[in-house]
Amino acid sequence: MPALSILASYNKSIDDINILENYILSSLALDARYQHIIGEVIMLRLFSIVESTISEFALKLACGANYKNGNSPIVLLRSRSMQNAYSNMLSYNRRRALRYLRWTKASFVKESIEHVLDISDTFYTKVNIYGNLINEMRIVRNHIAHRSTSTRSEYITLLRLKYGGNPNLTVGAYLTSTARNSTPNIRTYIASTRIVLHEISEG
Repeated sequence: MPALSILASYNKSIDDINILENYILSSLALDARYQHIIGEVIMLRLFSIVESTISEFALKLACGANYKNGNSPIVLLRSRSMQNAYSNMLSYNRRRALRYLRWTKASFVKESIEHVLDISDTFYTKVNIYGNLINEMRIVRNHIAHRSTSTRSEYITLLRLKYGGNPNLTVGAYLTSTARNSTPNIRTYIASTRIVLHEISEG
């Protein structure tokens, strides 16, 4: 069985992100309303890549995979396979097993890995460094996906922090408009995601 590779996961995610960026660039000639729709779909997919890649990194590290720089993670419980790592993270050394693992906030990542991977190791410390950005992307993604009262409340709070006052801005416009920023937020999120995944996987 080939060794599990953090680099392989990273490269696959970067390829997927590049595809998303090409879609955004291809949509620039379209009417704004269509750019808004495409921006929302891209955001859903982009955050899915963030979530799944962080998860995959953690599970591979728990099996003894090295970081991209060749360093080894600090593993508290070595797992035989990614499936075994998932099971261990759910139940090992817990009074009550978790129902599922979560990767969409730094605090969720800590809760998922804390008995299997050492949270003082570079994996979690870097997740935590980028925790505010990951959470911001989660807020935008959740409002696109659910459009609920609670997701709107978080989204409006985010807009106020970014722009002040009470901006009336749909999610699609927030992602693709250049009225407030010369670089649309969706392209900033794409660029930031590349950096986050590089840093977390580097070691």
